Amino acid sequence: MADNSQSHSFAWLFFSFKGRIARQSYIFSIIFIQLLFGFVVYQIVKAGEDQNLLAFWGLAFIGLAAAGFWIGLALSIKRLHDLDLPWPLVVLQFIPPILWLFIIFLMVMPSKQVTNEHGSPPFSD
Repeated sequence: MADNSQSHSFAWLFFSFKGRIARQSYIFSIIFIQLLFGFVVYQIVKAGEDQNLLAFWGLAFIGLAAAGFWIGLALSIKRLHDLDLPWPLVVLQFIPPILWLFIIFLMVMPSKQVTNEHGSPPFSD
């Protein structure tokens, strides 16, 4: 059984592969990450010809992309846990024609309302 006493913190949500998250948490997390990317891209465009700002925001973009890769895996794996599906299905998000269908699938499928090996349901969908 999963440890249900774990702290469901910001770090757990974005960086841990353990536990379950409901579709609402998944959707809001994806939106949050996309807004961060949008902010960084906006700053890159706004920097114009300023090489120092371009370098700074370019590095911020690379860092966010690396973190976003891990975060995407963590969120999707916890969502798969919630649906009681095998975590290796996460490879579907690396197949470009399937990526958006996979994300939409994870966004619309309701949580399984039974306790599984990853813990009890996050909350009622």
